[in-house]
Amino acid sequence: MGVGKWLSVGDAAFREEANKKYKYSVKLSDYLTLQESASAAVDGLLIDEDYHFTDGESVDFSGKVLTIDCKAKFIGDGKLTFENLGSGSRIVHPHMQSQTVPYVISRWDSNGEWINDPSTIISTLTQSRTQGYAPTTNDVDIYSSLPDNVKNQNLISHLIISNSSGTDIFYPKATFGSYESFKNNNVKFWYPRDFYGDMTNCIAFTAWDSTDYYHGNYVIGGSTNYGSGSGVCFYRNDGGVSRDGGVIGGFTPYRCGESGVKTYQNEVNGISQRCYSLRFIDIYPIETYYDGVDLNADYGTPTERQHDYTLAQYGWNNLPTNHIVSNIQAYKTHGVGIWGDGSTGFYRDIYASYSRGAGIFIKGSGKNFKNLTSVQNNAANTPGENQITLDGANIIDGVNIINYTQPPGLAIFAPNSTVTNLSAPGVSSSSINIGNIEGLVVGNQISVQPNLATQTSAVYLNVVNTGVASKREDTIKVGPGASEVTRYVISGSAPRLTMRENHGDFGAVNIAFSGTVLPDEAVPDANSYAVYWDGTNLTALINHGGVLTRQKLTT
Repeated sequence: MGVGKWLSVGDAAFREEANKKYKYSVKLSDYLTLQESASAAVDGLLIDEDYHFTDGESVDFSGKVLTIDCKAKFIGDGKLTFENLGSGSRIVHPHMQSQTVPYVISRWDSNGEWINDPSTIISTLTQSRTQGYAPTTNDVDIYSSLPDNVKNQNLISHLIISNSSGTDIFYPKATFGSYESFKNNNVKFWYPRDFYGDMTNCIAFTAWDSTDYYHGNYVIGGSTNYGSGSGVCFYRNDGGVSRDGGVIGGFTPYRCGESGVKTYQNEVNGISQRCYSLRFIDIYPIETYYDGVDLNADYGTPTERQHDYTLAQYGWNNLPTNHIVSNIQAYKTHGVGIWGDGSTGFYRDIYASYSRGAGIFIKGSGKNFKNLTSVQNNAANTPGENQITLDGANIIDGVNIINYTQPPGLAIFAPNSTVTNLSAPGVSSSSINIGNIEGLVVGNQISVQPNLATQTSAVYLNVVNTGVASKREDTIKVGPGASEVTRYVISGSAPRLTMRENHGDFGAVNIAFSGTVLPDEAVPDANSYAVYWDGTNLTALINHGGVLTRQKLTT
């Protein structure tokens, strides 16, 4: 036995197995404090009983490379810090739990729908570590009406891993708890599970008082539940050319009190916390109160950045954030599904559905977008809220917009970009505002329903000015009758018939005549003509090899 307390009576079989496994290591139960056991450890440390820490307690591992295997919990209200773990250290199955049971709210009814009435939300207040999140000042709709004891609870059970670059944390758990990597490179959290967050971010990578950038920090797979902050939040990380750092591997943040995954914006302690060149791949936010994924660097009113690029170098919302973002599937967020900014970066396979705010909202220019899907976003029916907003000049290939009902706002607002392969069945052309189109734009009506007497499909092609468009309708009649094709141009939102083919099954083509006298410039092409009414005279304006003549067809 080591220095300290005697072995307590426990499971003999477990003790025997632990002694075999840790023949050359130490167990927490052999020591009075966690620091004593850390000082005695050589290659490993077994946390074999619950450890009750005090707020502000710090454990110095003196640079040793250890495996800390946690078979029990760290319990307490406040912060516990692990310092100076050597590179290659492993913390396995850590479990943070608050001593005090917090007051939490639920913003979801029994059917999983958002509760929007403030008094109903407040009525859900209960003491639980796992049935909701603790409200904070971020909950602007209810905060002023909360009891003082709830406003003032300020409760966390928070493990800080400090100055311990190269440490891996496997299967972290929390029962109203959280984790923070402070001033580290190459720290990885692997597969968080059974994780219920406290009143801060569930997992955060921070620097606070440093102007250095940090890299190689990841959350890989797993999930978090609730928490008053974000599921994962990065502060002042830069992955460099290799984009070394981020969230990958199938991570699911569930019902966070803020965003699912976030890069922090603006400054803390007078130092920019903005992030660059990270990767965010395979992330599935569900019902987060703010945004599913928030990758903004600049937020709010433009102010000069501190210890970062100046506004003269890069305008507001146009920093070279240069993230790789791929396979994001945001579901039913209260805010924006996927939000971000920046002048560079690559977004691929982005899917947002049933967000109460916008589905996809990315500011800035110079980014590449591939395969964006919006399904019934702006579910709150907020006037002026677009389902997809890409306001800068970007390259956009592949946009799919699916609406079962048409919410207010535009389906897509990308007035400065060229969009290829846009599919928007059931979407009015007037709700599509894009700078240029390459490829087919499908809009307004696509209806193929068997056994109906008549089938009609309409295709609109339009540009930024949505009041000018081309429309073609193909009508197919089943059984006796005829098929016909009708073509219009739309100007000022009013359709003008140009041609109707095979109406009434007569095998004829009806061509529209102008009701007013045409000017010469109405027929600009050589060897072509147009017909108009001049009073009661039907007249042709003929361009023969560039020479214009007018010929009466009737008198």
